[in-house]
Amino acid sequence: MPKSIKRLPSPASGTRKAAAGARSRVQIPTKQKQKLATAAQDIAQLAPIPETLRPGLDIIFVGINPGVVSGLKQLHFGNPQNFFWKGLFQSSLIPRQILPEEGHLLWDEWNMSIVNLVQRTTPSASDLSRQEMRDAVPELCRKISANPPKIICFVGKGIYEIFADSRRITLGLQDKVYDLQCTPSSVTRPPLRPLEQCVAEHAKNLYQPASSSSEEHTPTFAHLFVMPSTSGRTAAYQNPEKLLYFKQLKYIRDCVTTTKDDRTIDREHLEDIGPKTTSKYFNAKSANDTK
Repeated sequence: MPKSIKRLPSPASGTRKAAAGARSRVQIPTKQKQKLATAAQDIAQLAPIPETLRPGLDIIFVGINPGVVSGLKQLHFGNPQNFFWKGLFQSSLIPRQILPEEGHLLWDEWNMSIVNLVQRTTPSASDLSRQEMRDAVPELCRKISANPPKIICFVGKGIYEIFADSRRITLGLQDKVYDLQCTPSSVTRPPLRPLEQCVAEHAKNLYQPASSSSEEHTPTFAHLFVMPSTSGRTAAYQNPEKLLYFKQLKYIRDCVTTTKDDRTIDREHLEDIGPKTTSKYFNAKSANDTK
């Protein structure tokens, strides 16, 4: 019987292994390390992006924290790859397309504004620890309670998960609302209440006489809305799907700012506007069919 032949490794195979081993041992030169450390230090020292708030805003948008481009420019959603400003215009939340440099128009002309959960600039939101984000929630609550809006929109599901301290979050209009009757200085965690309970109380108050002829009934709660992150890095949701959430938000804004007291948010209509799936395989055709 023929003897078994022992196969020797080919020279090419040995070369590949040697090359792989050499790559695994590659070290970043000291000068490059110093440059990276200096760049990280410079980013950490960037000033927080200015925030402008006042009571009675239609919408307060909540971002997670400034990216490098936004931090350097000192502009909210300053990266041109971010869909935020395009989404506002394409959904008719604002009447014309604007650049991040014109973001002040949200406040000046259209009664909206933007804040961040964390003020620190980082290359990526993943550079923030969950503890750092949790620690920032009380300050965000104080800002909201001191400047009661009609709607709070979280631009990113992860932001609201931290805010509400819950992993069981769905996108869109939430079943809970933000109670605006709390004293700002006393708020240490989000005062969230069931939507139906607050709507019933607000409807009852509409029929109570005002204490003076100049006094108007003001909302005692703010609606909570969650949309996908508008960052270009968010691959699970493409821009056509993100746009549908902006259109849902536009419908909600129109409902809560109308002068008719009997107009309520129609959940079925919201479903007709927005996507019913969170799949990354969303069919963009449905976005074109939505008016």
